[in-house]
Amino acid sequence: MAQAETIPTTTRRGFLSGAVAAAVLPAAAAPQLIDPIFAVIERHRSAFREFVAASLAVDEVKALRDGREITQEAEDRLDAAVEANEEAADLLTSTAPTTMAGLAAAVAWLLEYDEGCIPDTSGQFLRTLASSPLMVVG
Repeated sequence: MAQAETIPTTTRRGFLSGAVAAAVLPAAAAPQLIDPIFAVIERHRSAFREFVAASLAVDEVKALRDGREITQEAEDRLDAAVEANEEAADLLTSTAPTTMAGLAAAVAWLLEYDEGCIPDTSGQFLRTLASSPLMVVG
């Protein structure tokens, strides 16, 4: 049986991710102090994934389609995920990057995270970025 040919598509997110990766790779190859923003981004990314998964577990329409009941355990999981995501977002929006690679990674993550949403988290983080030593001119 012949396989269907796949046609690569270019999305804004794909382009931005590639552009940021290209900008970050040379900087990341040079020896630098470890920027705390990388761990903070990963913590937020992980917390957000769990929040999305927990949200789907309590989605009434999805549960009906899946032929399942929404359990108290699923509700408790969502409550914990909301709290963990909020804590991780607060840490993200209050941690200024200390390297250009960290700055680029933080901006790329926030572009992905806020895509299709009101960019509250990005707006808060921009205030933190303004205080970064990387943003000081002169």
